[in-house]
Amino acid sequence: MNRFTSATTDLRAHAVLFAMAVIAALLTWNRDISFDENETFIRIWDRDSADVRLVHYQTPELDLRIERRTDAAGDYLWGTQIGGLDGPDTLDFPIGPAGAALVGRIARLRTLREMGELSPELMRDIGVEGSTSRLLVRFTDEERELILGNPVYGFPDQYAFEAATGLGYVLSREVMQALGNGEGNVRERWMHHFRTEIAQVRVQVGGRMRAMSPAQGDEWMEVGGGVPDLAFATFMQRVDQLAIEGFMVRPAPENVRMIMRAEYLGEGGESLGFVELMRDDSAANPYFVRTETTRIPAQAVEFLAQRVEEGLDGVFSGAGPGSSSSAARSAG
Repeated sequence: MNRFTSATTDLRAHAVLFAMAVIAALLTWNRDISFDENETFIRIWDRDSADVRLVHYQTPELDLRIERRTDAAGDYLWGTQIGGLDGPDTLDFPIGPAGAALVGRIARLRTLREMGELSPELMRDIGVEGSTSRLLVRFTDEERELILGNPVYGFPDQYAFEAATGLGYVLSREVMQALGNGEGNVRERWMHHFRTEIAQVRVQVGGRMRAMSPAQGDEWMEVGGGVPDLAFATFMQRVDQLAIEGFMVRPAPENVRMIMRAEYLGEGGESLGFVELMRDDSAANPYFVRTETTRIPAQAVEFLAQRVEEGLDGVFSGAGPGSSSSAARSAG
């Protein structure tokens, strides 16, 4: 690859990453902060987000479930969507920061307007009578369900009715639009959520493993010191640029081949996270990534993943014959 081609590819990678970061930032941005912080608006209920076990949003076009699960790593939010998809009928996916923020807002759900007890005539007028659209929230100790009606005339806010109390409400468009956008608005988009500094990375390729520590800038060197390894630094830069394309396609287990795994460690040797890059040649886009945030293989942005695979030689090219890193063997 000549310098011009390499520079063009790098520029393309940075452009794609910038665009994805902008999209993620827009989805994460809380556009309704003033509404959420204004105590003059009445709360329909007021709970801690940790009390939410399930958010179930159901319309004739879309069925979205966000549920809290637990594994060895702790609690996490998981999404399931039926309908509104270009690919599979049902889609499972991890919930990202935007989705977690939405669950927090639903846990302390505000109303733009409390309408009091609704008459049968008013229930018909605002579209809650006979409606099959629902917003159900299951807490640790109770369930609350709102029947969803028509949009407010001239506004994108939405009428709702709680049968258990007989009260009507007007729900904020920000909450309802976020739910209505489904998977694209709430799924995980970030590979990692590191909250502490990385002290070491262990990269496994095939049966070999190399442990390196970050140095000045974007440089990497052998654990314990040494000369910065520029080839390894270039490889890690490409690993850092890996990105999630989506969760529409899963790799076939019998066809999956592991390309590389990188585990990130903290100062005390604790695991901060990992990334696995896999390949399934039976898929149109053969590259998949799995990290601590995805929990399952996700589709990778293809050309970014391809650059990592093309740069595998940089993992060990700078390792000296006496290097403990280059001699180490993978346990897995």
